[in-house]
Amino acid sequence: MLKNSSNFTKTLYDFIIIPSIEEEGKKYLDDFRKSPSSFVDESCKDYSSDSRFKLYLYCKNQNNAS
Repeated sequence: MLKNSSNFTKTLYDFIIIPSIEEEGKKYLDDFRKSPSSFVDESCKDYSSDSRFKLYLYCKNQNNAS
């Protein structure tokens, strides 16, 4: 799926993996928005209670203000 994304889409969005449980995914995204550079590819594992994940399209220019 990601390999089929257009280059234009890739300039606008990052694709991140988040926990599939809604509350855990929200917590992960909230923390990610505070400090994206401190997250590595496997950071989502620390937020998931069932080891299930989904792909999230994250706008690169999204306002990080709460």
